[in-house]
Amino acid sequence: MLKPNLWFFLFHIAKLGATNRVIRTSSLELAKKTGTSQQTASRLLIELSKRGLVERRIVPRGCELKLTSKGVEELRRLYSETRVILEPKEEFLVIEGELFEGLEEGRWYVSQLGYRKQFIERLGFDPYPGTLNLRLDPLNQSLRTKLESYPPIRIRGFSTKDRSFGSVNCYRAIVNDKVEGAVIITERGHYGPSVLEVIAPVLLKKRLGLKVGSKVRVKVLY
Repeated sequence: MLKPNLWFFLFHIAKLGATNRVIRTSSLELAKKTGTSQQTASRLLIELSKRGLVERRIVPRGCELKLTSKGVEELRRLYSETRVILEPKEEFLVIEGELFEGLEEGRWYVSQLGYRKQFIERLGFDPYPGTLNLRLDPLNQSLRTKLESYPPIRIRGFSTKDRSFGSVNCYRAIVNDKVEGAVIITERGHYGPSVLEVIAPVLLKKRLGLKVGSKVRVKVLY
């Protein structure tokens, strides 16, 4: 998690338009806008660059800046957490995506006994071996990011003699208003925020008559 002064500085760089384009500024100008010293502004710029949140290029009389995708994602996360505090709590969140063929790794992970036991205990069902993978547009990506700010059903990571497995955050869900399951967000995910993974006690594609390209509606409960 970023320190408050880095959040604050990243926010002000974004306000100058650096989320969508390269801006030209200077540490002196940023110091004036943020009420810090030029030395502090320069130090924070360097730290944001080292963390991969801002692309920084030195030019005559200043520098050129642009937020990276990682930097934008940090701001989205802060926005989502702030909304949770300020807005009335909802009982569910609807996320929609387009079905695509995954890497088939979900089948292997879901089948691991260390996960299955906890899914049965904490979610109340034994998941079909595999995940339903939905590609999200930017609007639904922001909803997925918002979801991550709510308390999950936590599946603990574990180790076998061969390797270790990361923890998994789960949220109960209803797919296409018909089948109960759960959204899973893995600690060591392969896809990132542009994809939503769903598990259920049945093969969702067969039960719901889905194919690649099908639009799927997931009502996430929390």
